[in-house]
Amino acid sequence: MKLAPIALRGYHWQQTVLEATPGDGIFYLAMNMTSACNYRCPYCFVGLANLKRSADEITLAQKKRVIQEGAACGARVLSMPGRGEPLMDEHFWELLSEANNLGLYVVVYTNGYALDAQKINRLKDANVSLYVKVDSFDRDVYETMVGRRGVFDQMRRNLDLIVDQFHRPVEEDGRLMSRFGINSVVSVQSASSIPILDAWCEERKVFYTCRSPVKVGEAELTWDYLVKNQVLELRAIGQKYATRNFTSATEQGQCGIYRFGITVENNGEIYVCPDARTGFGRIGNVKETPLRDLIVRRSQLYPLNSSRGFCFVKAHLNPEENVKESVVQERKTADVADKPNKPGISPR
Repeated sequence: MKLAPIALRGYHWQQTVLEATPGDGIFYLAMNMTSACNYRCPYCFVGLANLKRSADEITLAQKKRVIQEGAACGARVLSMPGRGEPLMDEHFWELLSEANNLGLYVVVYTNGYALDAQKINRLKDANVSLYVKVDSFDRDVYETMVGRRGVFDQMRRNLDLIVDQFHRPVEEDGRLMSRFGINSVVSVQSASSIPILDAWCEERKVFYTCRSPVKVGEAELTWDYLVKNQVLELRAIGQKYATRNFTSATEQGQCGIYRFGITVENNGEIYVCPDARTGFGRIGNVKETPLRDLIVRRSQLYPLNSSRGFCFVKAHLNPEENVKESVVQERKTADVADKPNKPGISPR
């Protein structure tokens, strides 16, 4: 019996639904929350020096207005990718309620450390999915990759709580829709952990994806440490174990947030995608300009590329990572035959 593929609720929609998004509209609204974070990951997309609250962050009223404008522009999903750790944002719960009240489903990126049983039960009753960053189930590797010691046990306890209290996958339209996902960055430090994470997720019907580092933020400084001239090998691991080639990948292999969405930084600046923070021309700010006008301006300045596998940031900053689809497919075809038996799964 063929098993239904696992998808993450809120991120993975039928292509025909996404393609109905008008040119001056969006399907995904990505809104970065606080810049504060309790971790210090060596590949942090914003850079460790920037992980602190900033005086120019938009106010709660402005954040609500952005969500309201996003809904008016057709958005059906609010993504909280987090410039820092979204659960550390003092307005997190109020913004979650605002989005749900407007009919938007919410996807929260989190390191999971700040969760507890009470918060997980509260999230269970909301229209929200959790996307937890985990690079390894090895204590030393995990704590090395988050830059903090003594945090591993709480992370593991919280994963168990999510599985026990929150995670209830449901089969819909031939897919197993999960509200719980795990994503990993494949570095030379975490590479051997990826098959174990993949197996843990597969057994529990948790959505899983992984990718090699992107050369932005802190990774510009730590690139040699993270990849050690093994870019192709790390990319191959990501392609082998990732359920989809992007966290928000469409059925046609596009980055959904890039192709059908827009990103609002926590200071109101507009980005093409959550990773495109530096090195690109300015689009505008929601403090000064209506969101719909900024969506149109974004498309004029940076015409959208609908190609399968296209990553806007990698195409500009580390193009050696932006492999053509034919190459990706050849790699995946070979990997199907070569993929090893699943390794032993942690008893947790």
